[in-house]
Amino acid sequence: MAGINRALYENRILTKAAASLNRPCIFLSHISVDKSTAIAIGNYITKQGDIDIYLDINDKELQDSVNSGDAIGITHFIERGLSNSTHIMCLVSANTARSWWVPYELGFAKNAGAYLSTLRFKDVELPAYLEISEVIRGTKSLNEYLSRVRSGLGKAAARTLTETLISHTGEHPLDTYLNWNE
Repeated sequence: MAGINRALYENRILTKAAASLNRPCIFLSHISVDKSTAIAIGNYITKQGDIDIYLDINDKELQDSVNSGDAIGITHFIERGLSNSTHIMCLVSANTARSWWVPYELGFAKNAGAYLSTLRFKDVELPAYLEISEVIRGTKSLNEYLSRVRSGLGKAAARTLTETLISHTGEHPLDTYLNWNE
């Protein structure tokens, strides 16, 4: 069963969906200029099955707050998305250093006890504060991470991948953003 993007649901449905699905949800933290990359990564994750995502660009209430400049609303809806997620993945591109919201999201999630990971794009240096999370350096390590998330295992667990995750023939949908063999 494919995962869903929980941000597509209204507040009352989001809360019920998160409680009833009992499966992991990865909050994709990113800077808005990397929206197309976040969408591609989110689509890849949900197609792997049994893992949901929260991608803020699909949260109507959050986007209404962004469009009206309502900082309290923005903060509330981001925190709601983080609270309904079991994992947070920081998508780090060369643009991320200009974001004020990404560090806020990571700090909130860390204090809430969410499992933190960092997905490093090609040719990007990580700031030191992201080295405290699990660093995903390419498609291979992303697949290993998703396998562990799916099985509910932590970082130290065995790295057993399903057949669909390890097959790499030809062009991969994330080759534009990530190195394959890392």
